[in-house]
Order: sequence, then C-alpha cells, then structure tokens
Amino acid sequence: MKKTLSMLLAAALICNFSTIMQDTASAIDAATYEEYNRQVNILKESEFPDPDIRYSIITENDFEYHIYDTFAILSECQNTDIIDAVIPASVNGLPVVGCVGTPFGHCHKLSTITLPDTFEHFSWYNLIDNTVVKLGSTEEYIPSVSKIIVSDSNPFYTVENGMLYTKDMKTLIGCPPAMGIKELNISDKADTIGDYAFYACLDLKTAVIPSNVKHINCSLFCGCLNLESAELPESITTIPGDTFFYCSSLKKVTFKGRIQTIGFGAFNECAALTDFTIPDTVTQIGVQAFRNAGCVENIDGLQYVDNWLVDSDDDIQKAVVREGTVGIAEMSLFSRKNLGYVEIPSSVENLGVAIVSGSLSSELFVIHYRAPHIPEKAIAAAKTSSDIYIYDPDCDIFDSEKTIPATYKLRTKEPFDISVSSTEFQEKYITGDIIIHGYAGSTAQEYAEKYNRKFEAITPSGDANGDGNFNISDIVTAQKMFLGSSEHKIKDWKSLDLDNNNKLDSFDLCLLKKKLLKSHK
Repeated sequence: MKKTLSMLLAAALICNFSTIMQDTASAIDAATYEEYNRQVNILKESEFPDPDIRYSIITENDFEYHIYDTFAILSECQNTDIIDAVIPASVNGLPVVGCVGTPFGHCHKLSTITLPDTFEHFSWYNLIDNTVVKLGSTEEYIPSVSKIIVSDSNPFYTVENGMLYTKDMKTLIGCPPAMGIKELNISDKADTIGDYAFYACLDLKTAVIPSNVKHINCSLFCGCLNLESAELPESITTIPGDTFFYCSSLKKVTFKGRIQTIGFGAFNECAALTDFTIPDTVTQIGVQAFRNAGCVENIDGLQYVDNWLVDSDDDIQKAVVREGTVGIAEMSLFSRKNLGYVEIPSSVENLGVAIVSGSLSSELFVIHYRAPHIPEKAIAAAKTSSDIYIYDPDCDIFDSEKTIPATYKLRTKEPFDISVSSTEFQEKYITGDIIIHGYAGSTAQEYAEKYNRKFEAITPSGDANGDGNFNISDIVTAQKMFLGSSEHKIKDWKSLDLDNNNKLDSFDLCLLKKKLLKSHK
C-alpha cells in the first residue's frame, strides 16, 4: 500500500501532466492537453486574486494570510497537528474571502473544516493534498478530512449529505475523502461536478453519475484506489483529463452517452481495467490517457487500446502503426529521441495534436504518411524529420504553412571541447530543408509549391493495399477494385497509375502484372 500510494503522490502531484495545471482554476470538459491550456488561459483573465496586485503577509493564531487593501486570503495553516480548523471571517479588520494553493497540505490529522460566511473563493483543489505525506515518508497515505461545515446563512455554499455545493446546488464542489461514502449520492439539482470532487475517496466502490449532471471536471475520481465500477450518463460526451487517474481497482466503465473524447490521463494507472473497448464515436484521445492501464497491448513498442494507438515506449526506434488503426492519440510519439522511422496507415482517420515530434537531441527521422488528411497540428512539431512521404494523392492537408515544418534542426554530437570556456562555447546544429514527397499533381505537390517547400515526386509503386510492399495481394486488391468491389477502395490510387495518365484502367492492371512477374525474375 505504501509503495502504491507513494507512486500516486509522485504521479498526481509531481510528474503527471496535471501537475502543470495545479495552480489554475478548473476547466470544464477539458480533454486534451492543448484544450486544457486554452481554457486555463481564458480563466486566468479573471483569476482571483489578481497576481499583479501586491500583498503583505501576516500570521494570526494558526493561520498565515495574504493581506490586500480590502480583503485577506488564507495561504497556510501552520499548526500541522490541527484537528478542527475554523477559518475566521476576518483578520486585521478585513474579510477573509478565500484561500490560495493548498493551505492544509501538512495537516495530516485534520478532520473538520469550517468555512466562514465571507468565504467565496474556494475549490476542492485547495484541499487535495491536506493528508498527503511527503515522498520518502514512512507514514501511510490516509485521508483524514471527514466533514465540511458551513452555516445556513452562508451566501456562497451549502452542505447536503456531507458534500459541499454552491448555494444554488448547481455545482457539487467536493466530498470529504474520509467521510466513508461507498457509492455516489449526488443531488438531483446539480448539473456540474467540480474538479477533484471525489479525490482519494478510498471507500468509494461504485460511481453512478446521475442523468441530471451535464458537466464533469478534471480529476474527478483521481486516487479512488478501491473504485471498481463507474457509469456515465447520456449527457456526458467527454471524459475530462485524469478522470480515473490511479483508480487501480477499476474494472468496468459504462458509457450511456456518445463519448467523443477521452481526456489526458483519463485511465492512467488503471491496472485492473483489462477489458476496455473504445466507443466508435470517439474522435480524440488525450496524451497518456491509458498509461499503464491493464487494457494496453504493446506491439513492437507501440501501445494500443482496441483500434487506437494511445502511446509508445520512450526508447522506440521504429514506429510502424498497424493497419486497421483508426486513431492516434495526442502526443503518442512525441519527443522519442531514438525514433528514426514513422509509418501511418491509410486507415487512420482521427489524429491528435503533436502525434509525432523530434527533439534537438534526437536523430533525424522519416515519416511515411498514408492517412487521408493532415490536421493543423498533427505533425507540425516534427521538426527533426528530414523527409515526409504523403501517399494519398488527394490528402486533405490543412491550409497553413505550419502544418508541415519547412526545415529541420538538431544538435550535433560533437564532443564538448574542454579547452573552450563556458562563456565562449556555442552549441552547433545540423539544419536543412524538409523534403515533401508525393505524387505528381497531388495535394502534397500543391502544398509544397504554395509554401515554397522542397518537393520530390514519388514513382508509382503498385502498392494497392497500402502496406508499403508490392506483391500478389496488391494484384488481387487491384483486380477487385477494377471490378467495382465497394470493399476495395484505394486511397493511394496514384500508386497504381503506372502509365502516368492520371486514370486507372485495364492498362494499369496489365502493367501491374508485368511488374510483379519482373520482380520475381
């Protein structure tokens, strides 16, 4: 238990992507890392307190405060042995209107928190690590907060069934982790559940979200180690980031609605989730959504769940995405330093942001791209690729000069010259033009010419089935396609146009057969 919970602490509060987001407000329905950042930037415009306003710091009784001109903010509880924390309504003659960060982070015995009527700026994130011990500690990770108290006259918050809501009951803010709930009991007035709302509720085993809930925020069940099953209503179409992060006992998830997006880290560390089918309605999966989940299948360093590529090994050298893959999750091949070759099949319809990229210290790599479209930011970060082959002559390439990088750049591997001072030393780079390869007259050529990119034409290969090889199966596929079979549509039709007349006919089929015979001589 200690090892598992230490890993939880390390991942949730130190090294996971959600760590970057800890100092921000919640982001409703955020699923991809890019989407979260976009929402957070919008929220920062109305951030409270304004980070540009100066404040002084005072300590009174057990609490430290940030003092502004007209109000005070609770910043830290200095009595780490406190059991019942009663936050005062005022300090220094100023109303205490909220808290910042996680003021009870070291209070491992804290059981009850009483919020004053003046307290209007509060989120469950302010409490998430109130019982988390430091890494390396021998203490158990045991949530201790069991009760949140607000008065009936509080204009901002109310409590029902032990859980904290906004006064109008529209938003469930959170459930005290040590309250001991085993299943959800959410008000039928609530339409939104805040981020971290059930964080580390270790007694929770079944989570059925009622149909009146229309929005759920990030990290909803994060750290619910004993949660075994969950059900999301028809109203939920997005699984936000880190929703089930480290729900290590989770075995079954039921979606009653049409799930379109699975968020970053959504099932990260769900080791017991061995049987999982990605709904056909899903078009986007965030980074590390299934990292170390039980349903991941690793094939040659590529990690799949169902018919999606969701991640890859850090040391992968060659990434040939298997045929039949319908989607590639956000950042699945991002910054893999040893990656030298990438092949994306024609079956891929859904691509996340930055599915592949290099880093300055990585090798140059080549991309063989057979998918029917290139979204705006799918390969825009591949700035250490030297060559990009686009095989679909009608590939829908997002019209922006940033869609495909123009040049590559990486550090040289020259040894450090100890005779040169650190102030004189300058890193050296290898740079060059990225070559776009495509068929003559293709959209790849049009894109290259429009944005003044280097272009080289691909010679028709006869690769009818798009597997990168030419053999008898291509002849069979081509024949069935020529006979009108609806099951054998060829996106890379230019590969069969061996007489270069920009149409496919019986002459091309004859040339294909001659090409095959010649290859066997």
